[in-house]
Amino acid sequence: MNKIVDYLVNERKQKYEVAMKIVTPLEKHDDIRSEFEYWLEKREYLQDNPIVIEGYSAKDISKLAPFMDGVGVYNFMVTLRERPESGKKIIADGFKRK
Repeated sequence: MNKIVDYLVNERKQKYEVAMKIVTPLEKHDDIRSEFEYWLEKREYLQDNPIVIEGYSAKDISKLAPFMDGVGVYNFMVTLRERPESGKKIIADGFKRK
């Protein structure tokens, strides 16, 4: 089991099937997955040369959406990469939660 799935199943108490759905978008982007694995090990966001997508680093997203943990932040980074207009609208709307 990879580090991310292990974290989701053992720490977040997700069912394996749910963990696999959560990890799938991260697996498509090696750089985002790798930086998330750094977060898993250190429980802090990469400071030196972090990934920046549409002008935002993971640390920036965590400050804008403090209710998100690492998995939420890095999945949002995938959203910014794959659907930048949607991601920027979510940011502009202040990460409104239903």
